[in-house]
Amino acid sequence: MRAGFGFVELGAATPRPQPGNPKPRLFRLTPDRAIINRFGFNNDGADAIAARLAARPPGIPVGLNIGANKDSADRAADFAEVTRVAGGSADFLTVNVSSPNTEKLRDLQGAEALAALLDGVMTARDALPRRVPVFIKIAPDLDDAALSDIAAVARNARIDAIIATNTTLARDGLTDPHRSETGGLSGAPLFQRSTAILARLYRETGGEIPLVGTGGIGSAQQAWDKLRAGASAIQLYSALIYQGFSLAPRIAEELDTRLARDRISLPELTGSGAGDWL
Repeated sequence: MRAGFGFVELGAATPRPQPGNPKPRLFRLTPDRAIINRFGFNNDGADAIAARLAARPPGIPVGLNIGANKDSADRAADFAEVTRVAGGSADFLTVNVSSPNTEKLRDLQGAEALAALLDGVMTARDALPRRVPVFIKIAPDLDDAALSDIAAVARNARIDAIIATNTTLARDGLTDPHRSETGGLSGAPLFQRSTAILARLYRETGGEIPLVGTGGIGSAQQAWDKLRAGASAIQLYSALIYQGFSLAPRIAEELDTRLARDRISLPELTGSGAGDWL
């Protein structure tokens, strides 16, 4: 909260602890203002994470990104299990079916597989003592047909929000020697791709499902562009490494100033420029 954030998201959490992929697994592409990571859902497991979340002091909402163990025989069931164990300790849950660093995880973004997975998550969520919002996080490497399917599944499952997008497998235009490393690319090179996906998703959902814009945001102008493309909230990651935590309050303050100057509210801004990206 003191760093200027309105919410934070932790994770990913899996049912059982796992070490993730071998190190090194994070690479800075400084000339490209980008990062490649292949963490592989390294975490201490749902039980330990639930205990930490439950013990945290009051403050801003804290969400939990949920995933599946790499060696799981039933990855869809893993998402429901993390929801059961840790969901009650979080303020929202993000179903992460879009990480490129767990083999075949992205296959769960297909309409039939995603619908079944979300059914299990929602059943587990509905058994919790309180209703915890459920988001899904999608990849930027999807075509229009896949986006349409995801929008339909999200609507039918009554998903509370969609996060667009995760990291990309593309490597277009990179110059850093690390550009050939395996993993998901985030940072400045992702901005155009992720914002176009966001705008198409806004069109597909008709503005009925809140969207969280993320991918390549490094300035108030880029945050503004995400909002105009259809986001009602934004997330930062890679730019914090290059610009520090002062970026968050700087973006928030500049957005407030511009909203007041242009005499427009955030709900009015959201989606007002989606057509520019289609």
